[in-house]
This record gives sequence, C-alpha cells and structure tokens, in this order.
Amino acid sequence: MSSIMSSVIVATKTAPTIRRPVLSSGTAPRPSLPSHRIVTRRIERVPSASSSSVVASVGTAERREELKGIQTGFRRGGMPLKGGGTLAARLMEGSDVKSATEVMTESFRGSPDERPRARVAKYLVDQLDSGPDEACLVGVDETSDEVVAVVTLSFSQAARGGADAAGSRGVAGSGAKSLPSPADAPYLCNMAVRESARGRGVAKALLGACDELVREMGGADMWLHVRLSDPIATGLYRGAGYLVEATEEKKAMMFFKQEGDGIALMRKELVPGGSNSIFA
Repeated sequence: MSSIMSSVIVATKTAPTIRRPVLSSGTAPRPSLPSHRIVTRRIERVPSASSSSVVASVGTAERREELKGIQTGFRRGGMPLKGGGTLAARLMEGSDVKSATEVMTESFRGSPDERPRARVAKYLVDQLDSGPDEACLVGVDETSDEVVAVVTLSFSQAARGGADAAGSRGVAGSGAKSLPSPADAPYLCNMAVRESARGRGVAKALLGACDELVREMGGADMWLHVRLSDPIATGLYRGAGYLVEATEEKKAMMFFKQEGDGIALMRKELVPGGSNSIFA
C-alpha cells in the first residue's frame, strides 16, 4: 500500500513548484467531521512475500533493532474524545487485523481507492512484519476496546517503493511520481476511521500519536498526500498543522475535468529547524 492514487493522470513530469498556502486568520473554527471517510491515498498492490523480505535494509542492525523496540513499545492512551471516552494508539497486533481490515475496507468503499477485502487484509498482515521501515498504528476506543481507526507510517524510500527498492513495494512510490515526498522523511498514509466513530476527534487524536512516535524515532517532520477534491481530509490535516508544499492538478480529459481534481503534498514540521535522522 505504497502510493497515493497511481491512477491519477498528471499533466507534467517536471518537478512541481513549491507553494505554501496563505491561511486567513479570520477563518471560522472547523466543525466536527461528519460521516465521511478520511483517506489520504489508495491501496496499492503488494507482493506475496512478507514486507521484511522485500524492503531493502536501511541503517545499521543495531539502529534497526532500536527502532523496532520504540515501535513495539509505543502506546499513547487517555486521549479524550468528543462526547466522552478516550482513545489509545499503539502498534497493530495480529489480533487487530480483522477489525483493522473492516475499518479500512469500510473507509475506502465507494471511492476510487476501493479494494477487495482480501487485498486489504493481505496488506495489513504484511504490515505485522514490516518494522522498522513501516509502522501500522491502530486507534482503540478504551471504553469498548474496539479498533476504530488505522493509519500507516513509512520511514524509508525503500518501504514506499522508491528507486532503491527496485519497485518491490508499489508502482508510484510515495505519491505521484512527479510529486514525491523526501526520501528520508516520515510519510503518513491510509488513515481510516470507523464510520460509527467519526465526528469524535478520533483522526485528530491518532495524528497526534503519529507525531509523537515519529519524534521518538528521530524524525523532524511528516509528509502526506491528499486529494484536492476531499475538503474534509484536507481540513483535517490543516487543522493538525500540515501545510501544502505543492499541488498537482489532474490532467483534463476532454471537457470533464472538475475543479479541485488532483493531489496536494502536505508537510508538518515536528522539530523546528530539525532534520530527519531516523536511521542515522
């Protein structure tokens, strides 16, 4: 599940112009999220081999073991939700795969990114053995002990199907080929929230947990791609501190291009002036 929307047809292959948005200080507070999927990118085909067998190793053996320990031991609980209750975030376990598959399949259903349930389940099973290059976190409602959200983080270009991975993990790498995220930067994708849990701040809480994990691992910023046609997801990320670094419009097909088609590359600075040193 390594790239956003490889089906997006782009108008150019040249590097995009970096543009930061100008945010109005008079913007009204963003309302609670309605029943709407929060999807940052599409599910991509993954090989039948386990993730660890196809991702080229990055960093020393000692550092990789240290990072695995950080990911395995990561847990943030007691995050308050709207309407009562709290959320906990932790690394996905084998017993979570069934519920996480339900959440992700439900979130992508009816969108251009919809994939068969079996394919989603296979992707998540592979994630169990993908550390430390990738980490799949689940959000758990601490009242019901139910998995209500899932998100994936990747920490190397190899994990995202980049040039140093020989294309083993995906088709288009981290987003459209002409709009990539930095090779050494943490990258967030496949954020999904269970329909019955939306509007309670689950996605916002899980994003905050992702920030904490990345900082613990030595990351200084976070990147993601989002559809320009999805104002709910875009608003979520803006509200969480992400800024648009570049945009790429979808190539018009005859007269059917709609306003807002395309993707945006977004970045959140976690350590002011810092640099990513996850595998250093």
